[in-house]
Amino acid sequence: MRIPLDYAEDIIGIQGTNIAYIRRTSGAILTVQESRGLPDEITVEIKGDATQVQTAQQLIQASTILASLLEN
Repeated sequence: MRIPLDYAEDIIGIQGTNIAYIRRTSGAILTVQESRGLPDEITVEIKGDATQVQTAQQLIQASTILASLLEN
């Protein structure tokens, strides 16, 4: 899952609290890394069963939507 770099901090959280919450709540394994060749994005790799992956994706999307709303 590719995420704009502007939202990386919102997804990871202070000292990793947000991503830890997403991992704990979804049960998925999440890995965050820089996107190759795309300096303005990060890649979040999500591993788990279908429900875990879907839950993690929804939580990540909710984090980015909330961050976007708070910016405006």
